[in-house]
Amino acid sequence: MIRPMYFGVGAVIPALALGYYALAQPITNRNLSGNEVIVAAQGGPGGPSIFVPTSQLRGGSNPVTTASVSGTLSPALTNTTGLLVSTAASTSLTVQLPPTPWDGQAFVWVNGSAGAFTAGTVATTDGSTIVGSTAAGTLAAGSSIQYVYVLATNSWYKAR
Repeated sequence: MIRPMYFGVGAVIPALALGYYALAQPITNRNLSGNEVIVAAQGGPGGPSIFVPTSQLRGGSNPVTTASVSGTLSPALTNTTGLLVSTAASTSLTVQLPPTPWDGQAFVWVNGSAGAFTAGTVATTDGSTIVGSTAAGTLAAGSSIQYVYVLATNSWYKAR
């Protein structure tokens, strides 16, 4: 006598549920600090490789906030910061741009306060040049300035 095989259905349903559960899991980490690195091979398998910081892969936009209104601020002692938000209106704050920047790196300074900056300045510490104004001046509340680095000229250019 031939008996039907009912145990097959009992094994398939949990397997399908497990497969659905596995597909529903997130596959990315949304909490990168910018300090993580990946290995990028040059020239194919077995060739030399370099470590690429995740801050470079995502445009270096790891946000940093500050309530400083005067003095000198070095938010980018590493190349992990590309976005500085001032939560208090600058009266005479100097912000140092990231040292040893990579080609195309952008740095944005946002006035996230309720008032206009009365004075603000950007500076470099690595011998690179700033082309255009270094002054944020009277940056209105809610507005920003942006600088972009060009390796060929070792210069930061004011983009807005």
